[in-house]
Amino acid sequence: MIHTTLQRVQDTGGDHLTEDALWAGLFEHHAVLALADGAPQRLRPIVSMQPLIDTYSSRYGQGVTPSGVASRLLCSTVAELAPTAHTPAEMVTIANEQLAAELRTIYGDISTAALLEAEPHLTVLSEDERYIRLVLPAATYTVARIDWEKQQLEVAHGADSALIAFQHDDTAVRITPDQMAQHDDKAKSLYLSDPDAKAEHPFFQALGDSRAQEINRLNGVYHNFVGPDGQTDSALGVSVINGLPNVADYMFQTCVPLDQYKAVLLVSDGMFLPSPAQENGLEPNTTSTTQLQFMGELILRQGLKGYVEHLRREETRVMNTPGALAWHDDASGLFFTWET
Repeated sequence: MIHTTLQRVQDTGGDHLTEDALWAGLFEHHAVLALADGAPQRLRPIVSMQPLIDTYSSRYGQGVTPSGVASRLLCSTVAELAPTAHTPAEMVTIANEQLAAELRTIYGDISTAALLEAEPHLTVLSEDERYIRLVLPAATYTVARIDWEKQQLEVAHGADSALIAFQHDDTAVRITPDQMAQHDDKAKSLYLSDPDAKAEHPFFQALGDSRAQEINRLNGVYHNFVGPDGQTDSALGVSVINGLPNVADYMFQTCVPLDQYKAVLLVSDGMFLPSPAQENGLEPNTTSTTQLQFMGELILRQGLKGYVEHLRREETRVMNTPGALAWHDDASGLFFTWET
C-alpha cells in the first residue's frame, strides 16, 4: 500500500487573482501533478480578448486574465486526462490546442495579421509577424506522472516553473531546467547597469518603457520560437502554452527511476528564495545548490505554508536593500510525498 501526502499553496503577495494554477490527482497505481504559471502578456490590455475573459470568468473568477485562463486550461485538461494513459507531454499538447481553439473563435486565424486587424494600435506587430507572441496569453507549465507500477517519474516541462525531487536522504535535486533564464538575465543585467536607460524603439518609448523593460517585453518572442527563416532553434526557444504549434519542439521531457526519490515539489518561479546575487545587485537568476538545499530543508521542516511566510519576509528584507532586485510574485507549489 502507498501512503501519500499532499501540500499545496498559492500566495499572490497582494490582492489580485493569481495567474497560477495547480492540480493534483491520485489513482490506484499512479498520481498526476500539474502546475502552470500565467506569463503576463507583453502588450496589454488587449481589448479583443474580452470574450475569452467573459467565457471563463464565471468558472475561474472575476479578474482572471487571458494568461490566467491559459494556466487554468492546462490544469483542467490534465484533470480530464489524468485517469487515462496519456503521457504528460500529450496532456500539455492537448491543452495548448484547446487554447488555440479558443483564440480561433475570436480571431478566426492565430496570425499577426488577424491580431493587428483586431488591435490596429499595436503597430509594432507589423514589423515582424513573430511579434504575435507579445500579445498571446501564455503559461509556463510542469506536469508530472508518478507511476508506482512502472516505478518511474515522467515529466513534461516548459519555461521557468520547476520540478524538484527529494531523495531519501532529503537531498533536493532540480529535475527541470529554467528555459527563460538566459533571456530574463539580459533585461535584468541592463537594468542593473543603467536603470534609467530609455527605450530605443519608438513604440516602447511611447509606453514609457526603459530599455530593460523593452528587452523584457521582446523576450516574449522566444515563446515557442521560430527564427526569421521559420525554423526552430533549441538554443533560444522556450516552451509555453500559448496556442502556437511549436510547444512540443521546446518541451523538456524526462523519465527517471522512481526508487531513488520519496517526494516531488512543483513550484512556480515566484517560489524561489531571493539569491545572494539579488542582495548584491548582481545577476539574479541563478539558484545555487546551497540555496536549493536550504529551500528544501525549510519545506521539509516548516511545510509549504511556513516556507512561503519565510519567503515573503526575505523578499521584503531584500526589497529594502539598496540596489537589490526583488518583488512579490505569485508563489504556488505542490509538495507530494509517498512511502510504501
